[in-house]
Amino acid sequence: PWAQKYPTHGMDQDVYEKPYNDTKYSLVSETNDVAGEVFMTEKIWKAIMAKHVFIVHGNYLYLQKLREMGFKTFSAFFDESYDLELHRGKKIEMIVDLCKDLLKKNWQDIYLQSQSIRQHNFDLLFNKEKLSREINKTIDLFLEFADSSQISS
Repeated sequence: PWAQKYPTHGMDQDVYEKPYNDTKYSLVSETNDVAGEVFMTEKIWKAIMAKHVFIVHGNYLYLQKLREMGFKTFSAFFDESYDLELHRGKKIEMIVDLCKDLLKKNWQDIYLQSQSIRQHNFDLLFNKEKLSREINKTIDLFLEFADSSQISS
């Protein structure tokens, strides 16, 4: 089976097609879920690159930040109000309930009806001008963090 060939660690930068082809949705669990600056990692970009429908356990207003960047989310197909929840435990409960609800939905319909959203996100991800701006913002945030860490040391 493919799972035996999937690396267990050290290959986070790689994207393997099989896990996305064999699943209905991506439940993206980001590194950080506290309120504050939204921090996005390769986890969301992999789901977008694979043209996958996604749910994100991440920072407060994570989905809103994606939308501000020009990406589209899936509120037309399921409840994304978890993104507005400040309380971490409540947010997790909402995501678990959403996942249970998605088990009852016809995922083929969602997949077909969301095709334009998924393609839009893929195209935007590979828009070099947009990508460069976002990479520069991320580097600036990292440098600000690094500077503030050195001051407090």
